[in-house]
Amino acid sequence: MPRSLAKGIFIGGALVSSLFFLILTYDFHMKFAGKTHEDRLTAQVESGKRVWQKYNCNDCHTILGIGGYYAPDLTKVTDQRDDGWLKDFIKNPDKVWPQDRKMPALHLADQEISDVIAFLSWVGGIDTNGWPPRPLLAASQASQDPGAAIFRAQGCSACHRINGLGGTIGPDLTRVGRRRTKEWIEDQIRTPKAHNPNSIMPSFARLPDKDVEDLAGYLSGLK
Repeated sequence: MPRSLAKGIFIGGALVSSLFFLILTYDFHMKFAGKTHEDRLTAQVESGKRVWQKYNCNDCHTILGIGGYYAPDLTKVTDQRDDGWLKDFIKNPDKVWPQDRKMPALHLADQEISDVIAFLSWVGGIDTNGWPPRPLLAASQASQDPGAAIFRAQGCSACHRINGLGGTIGPDLTRVGRRRTKEWIEDQIRTPKAHNPNSIMPSFARLPDKDVEDLAGYLSGLK
């Protein structure tokens, strides 16, 4: 191959690659504000970010791929826990999550708690293209039942055990269908404190009615 032709191919390839890079960069910046819902970046969210940094929350927790892996990833925590549960947990983690491996009580002021929850809510709304992925459970717990998929997606196994798999903070649900009706379970999913005012289970009332029905149907069928 003549040197001039090789040189032309190299320069042409570099120019085309640079053009594609510039186009993709421009496209990213045009979409960035929408993906991060920049319009909801309030003063309280900014204050919550400062609280997050002040208490070095990233030492244990990860958000948006940055931080430690000792404690759960909190990028989408507000999809699984409501504000009331998060507030109670931050105030008294030992009471809400009585495990050997626990978060220390940081003694945040009420305003600091509200601010950091606002920050986590804003982070949770960012379009992360499906990251972080949902944890995978053992194959023996796999199911095509839509309610089982919701059980996994909502992180219920962090507190509840089924067939020996999952957490132990909440009741074992292996045969919950023998003890509770589908209607009772639906009420428990939506308003757990209605059955027990001291319940530490978060409300999942934000779930669509169909998801609540599917989840209750799955659990009531565990006999």
